[in-house]
Order: sequence, then structure tokens, then C-alpha cells
Amino acid sequence: MDDLSLRVYLENGSDAMRGGWLELPVVPERLDAFMRGVVGVDDGGGYAVVDHEPGWFGDVLGSDLESFSVSSLNLAARCVAHARDLAVADSVDGDVFLDMLATAAESEDVRFPSGIAALAARAGDVAEFWTEYSLPDSWRAGNSSPDGLYGAHVAYGLMGDDAYSSLSYCMDLERLGRDEASNAGVTPGASGFVSDHEPLAPSGPVPDGALDALEAFASGWRPPSAEYRPFDIADIVCEGETVADYTLEGDGTNWGAPVYQCVVDDGFDAGSDVFGVDVLSALEDTLRRIRSARAGMGDFDEVAREVMGVEQFRPEMYDDDYGSVALDLGYVLPSPMASFEPRPAAASAPDGADPTLLADDSAASSRLV
Repeated sequence: MDDLSLRVYLENGSDAMRGGWLELPVVPERLDAFMRGVVGVDDGGGYAVVDHEPGWFGDVLGSDLESFSVSSLNLAARCVAHARDLAVADSVDGDVFLDMLATAAESEDVRFPSGIAALAARAGDVAEFWTEYSLPDSWRAGNSSPDGLYGAHVAYGLMGDDAYSSLSYCMDLERLGRDEASNAGVTPGASGFVSDHEPLAPSGPVPDGALDALEAFASGWRPPSAEYRPFDIADIVCEGETVADYTLEGDGTNWGAPVYQCVVDDGFDAGSDVFGVDVLSALEDTLRRIRSARAGMGDFDEVAREVMGVEQFRPEMYDDDYGSVALDLGYVLPSPMASFEPRPAAASAPDGADPTLLADDSAASSRLV
């Protein structure tokens, strides 16, 4: 995991079995798909951030990190990632940039994700109050505190190389660093310090009117591996094929969408047994196609759950009474099918129409677009 990544565990507020780990930042479309497909809610509520892995954001936001919405955390992660990318492109060391931003947040007592996002968007202004430590190569900081590092910087500046090399071992550098006469109002970090200044970001939540500007700034960030593409089942339908809509019995019908889809041949007839060999084969083939289509996107699990209603196998599903149906790739349908209805074949579609769109409104609304 990248040092800047924020990995959080999101849990459905009414069903602790629904949830999963998500590594931020992600583009908004992927966040929406994860919340619907894996957590079973939208970002409006009904979920909780119940855990996170240590990292830069945890250090900056502190123990309150899990009290914030995932959308606000993702906005902050996108803004900081974009600001760091811009700094690196301008020949600034990425770790030094993050230290500068964290030190500025401490200096201004910024502890809200939107405030961190605002600081990142104004990184150029933050840099005006930032000074990297000047220390001789011979001095080994080791586990020195930021106070000690600042003290060493002050001492080295006052004494020069020769005197510092002779005397630094016997000086109380931490005390020197926090001496009010020489401190002159600074907040020390791991690689430099921020001088006192007028706040550049609010210590509380950013006003709603400013969020649009932050979202515009965050939109400059893109995943490093591949540009995110929203999933559309039409992209995996080949000539001579169409889409079948199906529902699941019980609560499974409401997981992510009221109607799920898979790809079948034109004229496919499931007959009376909707769990016949042909249906299972179509489900497994669709699952493999989705995996191929989402290569590099990092969201196969949530897309498969959103589109097909499947989930990863769990040991308790060995129970014959559980009602799950095993598929390929370690996935299962959580309950039996209640209905299975292929859409009209491509040959019967009006000229210029997409055969995958010839379905009722409820089916169309369940697609990821």
C-alpha cells in the first residue's frame, strides 16, 4: 500500500456481514459502485467506517478519522494525491511534500478531511511558510523528534560546520529547538518547519460553497494504473447474444439492485429449472467476462456483486439450508433465483437500437453507468 493510501473498512449499519476494505483515493464512480455493490448502501448514510490501517491520514486526522464520511475522506485523499503529484512534477520530493502538509495541518490545527483537502489545494501558499532543515551530512538524526531536528537546524545555523561537528553531541538539541527566543513561532516536522502564519484552511468543516472548488481540484487526480471506466454490461455482450434479467429469493433480491443481469445467447430458454446447467454456465461465463473487463480497475468484486448479485464464498455456506448456489472463481449466489428472463434477441431489436437496453425500467436502472 502506498504511504499516502488510506485503507478503510466500511460496514453496513444494519447488517454487519455486509462490508469490505476499500483503499482510498478512488474516483467517485468506483466509490459509488463499492458502496452499492459491497456495502449495500449509498454514501448518504446507513454505514460506518469501523476500522482503518495506519498511515499518513491516520497520523494527520488522529483517532477521529472513523467518524468522518467516506466521501469526505476520499475527497481529502484525492486532493492530497493530486497536490503531491503536482509537487513531484515540480521536482519536490514526495515525502518532503507530505511532511510539509502534515506540519502545516498541525500548525493550523486542521483535523477535518475537508480542511486537509483545502490545505492541499493551497500547497503553493503553504510552501511560502515552509523551510527545510539545513543539517550536515555527518549528523545522523536517527529517531530524533521534530523538536530535536529543529534544534539541530538552529544550532547548525548559529555555529557553522566546524563548531557544530565538535559540540552537537553534548548539546540538548531538543531544548534548543523549543527555546522561545530562537523558536520564533514555528511548528517543526520531520524534514522542515512551518513558520507561524495566518490560517490557510478552516479548522472545522469547509463551507458547502467551497466544496465545489475542492472537487474541481480533486478531479485532476487519476489512478496511476489505468483511467477508471464505469462498467456497462453492454460492453461484454457479443454478436448473437443478449442480456437476461433475474431476481433472487428473499433479501438477496435487494442487494445492490432489484434485478441482476448475465449474458446469454439469443433465444436462450431457461425452461422451468432456472438453475439448470445452461443457466449456471451463463452465470459463470458472465462472471469471467466481468473479471476480464475490470482488469486494472481494482473493483471486480463490487462490480460483480452490483451486476450479478454474487458474493465471495464463506465457510458457513456449506450448510445445505443456507440456499447459496456455488459458481466459478470462488463466488456464489447467496440465494436461489426467483425469476430468469432473457431480453429480446438482437435480431428483433428496432434498427439502431441496443438490444441490451430493451428491458423494463427497473432492469435498466440496476445497471452501473
